[in-house]
Amino acid sequence: MKSLQPIPQCIDCLISLAKDVVTLANSKNQGLVEKAERISRNILEAAENNGSSSPQIANQILREIRQITGIDDPYADFKTREMAQARKIFSQLNDRPAENLRSRVALAALGNSLDFFKNPAQALADIPHQFSKGISFYYDNLDQFEAFLAKKPQRVLYLTDNAGEVYFDIPLYDHIRQYCRQLSLVVKGGPSLNDLTRAELASAELADRFDAVVDTGTDGAGIDWDNVSGEFIDLMASADLIVSKGMANFETLYPQNLSVPSFYILKVKCEPIQNYIQAPINSFLALWKDGK
Repeated sequence: MKSLQPIPQCIDCLISLAKDVVTLANSKNQGLVEKAERISRNILEAAENNGSSSPQIANQILREIRQITGIDDPYADFKTREMAQARKIFSQLNDRPAENLRSRVALAALGNSLDFFKNPAQALADIPHQFSKGISFYYDNLDQFEAFLAKKPQRVLYLTDNAGEVYFDIPLYDHIRQYCRQLSLVVKGGPSLNDLTRAELASAELADRFDAVVDTGTDGAGIDWDNVSGEFIDLMASADLIVSKGMANFETLYPQNLSVPSFYILKVKCEPIQNYIQAPINSFLALWKDGK
């Protein structure tokens, strides 16, 4: 399976990301913004020859920015606002519950409308209407997902993405845990853009909402295979099924030859993913991949 290589649009996005992160960390220091752009371009230039994916490059940039700003989590305030907005929007769905597997996966997919480049209120505003109207999946492998759950898998990993998405993941999480012996919610092991960590679960008083919460053992967008912990590798090896949310997890998992089946729930947000998976921008995917 080919990997996702950055294209010019990725480069523009990554440079913009670097500027945004520095601005969040130290909005008054234009010199740091310019330094972050230089560092990012150097990392991108080096990446041209080593086959790095966009998440890998983003992780290098973010770690460098932490060094030059001294700010461990530039997105801390952003995530707080995102969680509050997500909780507000999710509460509006109480009269329109997700009653079956399809509606629960649809709600989880709609939660993936969140993006670190978008204001959370803007990204989430249309979810109640979209959920009420119903969404279709450009790739719809829900039957395979449902059939596998019916076999009562022993261990399932649920890989989270943006912090606020967790509210929209809860109905699907609750459905899956009816079918398996052990279901683990996987968060990042350290700050990574606006991704979910244990800190956000704790601040939102959601840490006890899930049977088991585990982490990747490292920061980094998607699954940073070079830095994840041995414990996380062991978890992956012992799982019977992996449920993956979002584009960065998709980018770093889907090209891998995983030994177990995986199910990807995401919204296509950019041209590189559109071209790679041959699905339109803004379409939703419920994509199954067999294990090797």
